Amino acid sequence: MQPLKNVLGKLIKDAGLESGVAITAVGEGIALHTYPDTIKGKVLNVLVDTPQWMHHLSFFKSDITDKLEHFGIRDVRFRIGRLPEPEVKELREEEAELSEGDIRYLDNTVRHIKDNELRNRFRRLISHGLKRGKKPINLK
Repeated sequence: MQPLKNVLGKLIKDAGLESGVAITAVGEGIALHTYPDTIKGKVLNVLVDTPQWMHHLSFFKSDITDKLEHFGIRDVRFRIGRLPEPEVKELREEEAELSEGDIRYLDNTVRHIKDNELRNRFRRLISHGLKRGKKPINLK
């Protein structure tokens, strides 16, 4: 059994798409609850985070398979499993700064969360949302 990235890499190369490709077989909402695990033969094995999502996906199995047929996939199998953690992007120096009001809002919003890890995750998430659309700071 080969890792999916190796198989998809070969498929992309064989199709002449090395310069860039995005294979979208499912929507963003479904993608949050699934992870393409491996391809064995012409079968794509997909990890699903809950039984409810696995049941939901069973209704769309033929649609997903049809979209992947061009890449040599003939069947899709779902199994319950733990999805890999998403990559956390490090903040870039050129990102926008939060205003004093933003910082007060952020502190007031997360101060009652007792779990440190959860509080820090919410802080990063809210901070990211507040920074979107603001101009980057000038470091010169």
